[in-house]
Parts: sequence; structure tokens; C-alpha cells
Amino acid sequence: MRCCIDLIKFLLFIANFLCFLGFAALLAGTVYVLLNGENTFLGQNIEPSLSSDDPTNATYFSFIVIFLVIFSFLALFTCLGCCGAAYKSGCMLGSFIVILFVLFGGAVGAVVFLHTQFGWQAVLEVLIQEMSRNLPTYRKENVLTYQFWNWLQPTFSCCGVERVDGWKIWSTSDGLQSNWKVPESCCKEGEKDCMYEPSPDTAYLEGCAPKIVLYVQILFYGIPILMFLSLVFAFVVSSNISTSERRRKAANEHQPPYRAHSQYDIGAEDDFQHHHSYPTAPTHSDNLPYNPHYDQEMVALPVSYSNHQTGGAGIYSAGHIGNYPTGTVPPPHAHVPLLHQAPPSYNEVVYRK
Repeated sequence: MRCCIDLIKFLLFIANFLCFLGFAALLAGTVYVLLNGENTFLGQNIEPSLSSDDPTNATYFSFIVIFLVIFSFLALFTCLGCCGAAYKSGCMLGSFIVILFVLFGGAVGAVVFLHTQFGWQAVLEVLIQEMSRNLPTYRKENVLTYQFWNWLQPTFSCCGVERVDGWKIWSTSDGLQSNWKVPESCCKEGEKDCMYEPSPDTAYLEGCAPKIVLYVQILFYGIPILMFLSLVFAFVVSSNISTSERRRKAANEHQPPYRAHSQYDIGAEDDFQHHHSYPTAPTHSDNLPYNPHYDQEMVALPVSYSNHQTGGAGIYSAGHIGNYPTGTVPPPHAHVPLLHQAPPSYNEVVYRK
């Protein structure tokens, strides 16, 4: 189980890290286009203005601002997921889950809406509709549209939009030269005059929409699926982090401030938790040890044993009470290491015979 959670955490981290690098690169590229537009595919300098005097510049600047906001948000969003998984931060992962849940809900809503409006071929229908709307604006002045069609048609060996006679839609474009029926990008390699009379031998006549619909469907359905998997992985990692934090707090609350890792303390706590009352030692200045059974023990003690122990360190020493030994009283068999039992308490030493 631990191995699976670590694997999920690594997948969540690496996926968000790669996405973060991608969005950061797109953000940097957008900033470069804004600052050096004349050296890019736009071919012109972008002024930070939305004035209607230059609608082309206003359109480009609007798109750049929109891309800056989107890429910045997505870079920050993936950074939350990446750092949250790496540093086990519940706050970062919580924010990542909330944002991802909102995005996932929007993606699912878009899929349901399109299929409700256009049926099961919703992606193809919308793709044909949008491409047919964009193609008539094909001209050199419209740099993005011009570059898009000049790249799309030779790359996918297609011309126009729809599958059958897709090339005929080019008659609606006013960006072609006189007597041209298709742009030069529809011609097959080595055919330079197919623009006037395109044929299956000289030009691509099949539309582009059926050839790129698969890639669009992969993006359209793949992004919500990836969002769902990321959401599940983030929930698993966040739940594991929360559980670990609760266990750690519970262990800190129930653990004493100091616990010796020794066998000598086993059972020692029980000796200090009994509720028997024992007489206290006298508090005179000599501070002699107090033994209420000393006289009885001395009477019952054999003389030979008493003489043998005189001056010793045991509790059966003969003589005046002032000669009673002070300090730690060793238990019987003191030379044996107490590795399997708790040390005796003071009261056990005093009452042991």
C-alpha cells in the first residue's frame, strides 16, 4: 500500500512538473512575441494599444493579453500540484484540488453541451463549422489564418474543409490571386500550376476536417480524462498526508515528554502509582533514615549474623541507629544485571527481609 501511494505521488509530481515547464515556456514565448513581434511569425511589432485605428494590432494585442493570463494561471496551478506533492503540503494540494475540480466540471459541462447540441458527431460538426468560418479570411494581411492554412494543407495532404470536394470552398475566399481556384499549399510536391485547374493528379482535393478530427477528439476527450485522473491522485495523496498528520499529532499528545528506552524502567511506573500511605521520614537536622521496624528487626536478628554484618552496607547492620547506612541500598543479587525486571522501589528495599 505504501509503495502504491509513493508511486501515485511521484506520478502526480512528474505530470504537474512537466505541465509547469510547458506552460512556463508558452508564457515566455508569449512575452517574446509581445516584445519582438517583428522577428516572429507575426512579422510586425505589437503595440500595447486597443485603438480601433489599427484593428490588426488591437486583435493581436488582445490575444497576447489573453494568452498571458491563461498561461500564467496554468503555470501557477500546476506549480501548486507539483510543490504540494513534493513537499507534502496539505494547503497546496487542497488549493490544487479545488481549482482542478472547477476546471474538470467546466470540461465535462462543455462535452455534454456539445453532444446535446450536435449529437454524437459533435466534434466533427463543430470543427467543420469553425474551419468554414475561418477559411474566407485567408489573406496575407491576416497572418495567423494565412500561416495556419499554409501549414495545415501540405502537412495533412488536404485542401479545403469537407471530405468530398472540400477544395471548392476556396471560391469563397478573396485572398487568392486572380484565376486561382485553390492556394499554392494545395498543390502536390513538384506541381506549381495546379492553382488554376486542380485535379487528383496535381493537387490534394480531399478536405482537411476529416483528417484532423482524430487529433481534435483526443484533445477534446483526453483533457477531461487527465483531469479526472489527476483529481483522483491528488485526493489519494492529500488523504494520506492528512492521515499521517493526525497520527503524528495523536502520538505527540499521548507520548510523555521523556521516555527512556531501557529495560530498567519496566514496571517502575506501577511502583509510584500505588495508593498505600507510608510514614514519612523525620525532618530533624540529622536527617537520619527512618525505619519503623528497625527495633523488631534487630531483636529477631541472629547474633552471629548481626556481628558478621556490623559496619556493612546492608539494612541489617547492628549498632546504634546513627550508624544506619545512608545512600542507595543495593537489592539482593545486586551484582546480577537487571535486564529482565524492574528495579525495586524504596519501600520494597525497606520491607524486604
